[in-house]
Amino acid sequence: MQKLGLFLFIVSFLPWLAVFFVVPFLPLDITQKTTLSFVLAVGAEVCFWISVVLLGKEVVTKYRRYLHPRYLWKKIRNFNRR
Repeated sequence: MQKLGLFLFIVSFLPWLAVFFVVPFLPLDITQKTTLSFVLAVGAEVCFWISVVLLGKEVVTKYRRYLHPRYLWKKIRNFNRR
């Protein structure tokens, strides 16, 4: 169950990337793009909350902290100083 939860947690970020980097460039109507973006966003949130239920709040909070842009930027800056 934990592997399924981690898989769903990672998959929940992919639709958001598609919403921002793929959907705007598709040859679709504005209404179709809006509908597709809505469906992807809802799907991402459903995957995320199912992963929260499977993994538990503590695990998800830990992984979200590691994926936070401020934490990643801090790690990159410390890596470059070495």
